[in-house]
Amino acid sequence: MTTGSGPATGKGQESLEIYVHPTCTSCKKAEALLDDLGVSAERRDYFKERFSREELAGVLERAGVTPGEVLSRRSRAYKELDLANQQLDDDDLLDLMVDHPTLLKRPIIIGNGGSTIGFNAGKIAVLVANRGITT
Repeated sequence: MTTGSGPATGKGQESLEIYVHPTCTSCKKAEALLDDLGVSAERRDYFKERFSREELAGVLERAGVTPGEVLSRRSRAYKELDLANQQLDDDDLLDLMVDHPTLLKRPIIIGNGGSTIGFNAGKIAVLVANRGITT
């Protein structure tokens, strides 16, 4: 697994992007699966290297999801901020996610032809297959 802007595995293939929290079990499983498949990915720990509002909006746009779709309703911040009892639009959620990155479901993996949020081995395999990588 590469960090930063390393090259994709194979010639002419788009690199996968993976956004993680290193202590997250789902993130660890996703990274291990990509390693097992021999696939490199541009990795970002968005807890150490925080998103700006514009960056996060761009990531979600590339992933084809809205802030509401990646809102982690199980996170501590969701409960502490009592978000279940608030009417928030996507702009409000985006601002909150920048300030409280635990509000994002993780990992976020984006690749040629799609994305997946959370650990889903099948969806990750599809992203890899869409890149033309043989495993």
